[in-house]
Amino acid sequence: MEARVVSLSPNRMANSFPRGLPSFYIRVYQIVDDPSLDPIISWSKSNNSFIVWKLREFYKEIVLKSAEFDRCFSRFFYNIHRHGFKRIKGPPGILEFGHENFVRGQPQLLRKMMVKTRLEKLEKKRAKSRARKDRVNVEHLLENLQI
Repeated sequence: MEARVVSLSPNRMANSFPRGLPSFYIRVYQIVDDPSLDPIISWSKSNNSFIVWKLREFYKEIVLKSAEFDRCFSRFFYNIHRHGFKRIKGPPGILEFGHENFVRGQPQLLRKMMVKTRLEKLEKKRAKSRARKDRVNVEHLLENLQI
């Protein structure tokens, strides 16, 4: 029996991702998971981080061709941090980013990344609102003390 190579197109692979997931998560996962890109970017040995081996080629071959990254290097790294990835220190010349829910072979975990990021934003918004209300209450109390 002859072995068949099956190519996972973005549309076909998208079926294995949770519904409602932002395209940024899907695109990063697809790029990291693509064995043809391993010389440029690949999973780390831990399988919950990825390594950019060749920064120049990464920019030319991936960032410039990806609408999800706004074809801009700095925007890609901004979004990586915004979506909860942490930089992992490594040898000079390579970049490694990881997240506990960015795991090889488990794209369903990406939903947890999304939820956490949105919950953190919501909590910050609530904290600002509470601080504003507290400030108004303190100002009101101070006005009453001056009477």
